[in-house]
Amino acid sequence: MKKAYVSAAAFAVVAASSIAVAPTTSEAVPAFARQTGAACLSCHFQTFPAMTSMARAFKMGAFTDVGDEALVEDDNLSLPAVLNATFVLRAQYDNSKTTAANGTVTSTVTWKVPTDTNLIMAGRVGTNTGAFVEFGGGSGDTTTGANNFQLINSFDMGDYKLGFSIQNSGFGPTAGMELMSAYGQNGGKLNGKGLTAFENIVNAAQGNVAGATGTPGATTTAVTGWVGSDLGVIAAGGVALDTATGVTGPSFLPMVYGELTTELGGAEAIFAIGTISGTQQVKGVVAGEGKVFWLGAQLQGEMGDMSYGLYADYANAPSSNKSTAANGNLFVSGAAKNSKEDGYSLRLDLKPLHNFLIGVGFGAQKLTTAAASTKQTMFNVAATYEIYQNFEFSVSYDTANNNGFVANAKKKHLLLDLEGLF
Repeated sequence: MKKAYVSAAAFAVVAASSIAVAPTTSEAVPAFARQTGAACLSCHFQTFPAMTSMARAFKMGAFTDVGDEALVEDDNLSLPAVLNATFVLRAQYDNSKTTAANGTVTSTVTWKVPTDTNLIMAGRVGTNTGAFVEFGGGSGDTTTGANNFQLINSFDMGDYKLGFSIQNSGFGPTAGMELMSAYGQNGGKLNGKGLTAFENIVNAAQGNVAGATGTPGATTTAVTGWVGSDLGVIAAGGVALDTATGVTGPSFLPMVYGELTTELGGAEAIFAIGTISGTQQVKGVVAGEGKVFWLGAQLQGEMGDMSYGLYADYANAPSSNKSTAANGNLFVSGAAKNSKEDGYSLRLDLKPLHNFLIGVGFGAQKLTTAAASTKQTMFNVAATYEIYQNFEFSVSYDTANNNGFVANAKKKHLLLDLEGLF
């Protein structure tokens, strides 16, 4: 298999050629493009945040590679000559309808102008250190992960990279060295992130302490040590779930995950497996056990002139009796002891034109208690059209049939999104 790692000089050569042959897209982080000189599609497959092999190498290298951009260096300094930043401006039309078990219909129409005015500063911090920092703002909900912080340290060990990451991020607990888009970061502009079992079980537990259910997308504090190569990554660390109001100082839940990168039928394939398992303690008092297991898989390839991305994931949060809180397992949706939850998702993204992307996906969750078993099924279809460079329009339509999972409600959600980056 071809080595993915590239030196700064090689990266610059690839970057220059990429600009000449690849159209740019707003589905990326221009701060990285400024530092590397590479076109956005050099690092992103179809859409942000799905990554190519170059992007995975860039991330394992702690975002430190540069193209032609000058560096300010001395014995204890190695910084880009300019501060690489990105400003994101988004406006949204949000139309949702919920039908309760008794037939009551609640409709909500919201104009969010702007919904995000995010400032992103990202790239090289030092010879072996890089960062991704996002400050969020706007008229939308800025409490569910708008602010992101990731700091990555990376060191060479022959053909391998050895690193340490620390984060407080809305991308999920595995974002410290996540290389695939089947879970956690899945979705991008196509709004498919909410389909994934990982998002709905693992990320939804952020905020869970003593059975208090959190919000998917809320930020997670995690530390991760990892070793990686062009064959994938093995990581181990800890996750501190956000605490309930007035409670501070949660302990870390142990986390281990691995991702294997290979080829399958001419397409690039990644397979992932991971687990988080341990006792959540707050100021030395047991607040609950957190235990979850997940699998992920993705294929990224081409059929003629059309690219495709196929993503799937599965997550399982088993029952537990070890908690002193009402919730036996913090990853189960606010249920009582002995309850368990699992789910899966499948998504297909097609890009028939360089400026047009369409996706369709399906997901399901099942909650089993001593009294009953309830299920939620979800469907998403979406499309993104790049009007011109760094300016695009997206539309997504989602449905959820809860069948008792959440107050026996049915939900429909239409979202129109206009985004510009510079």
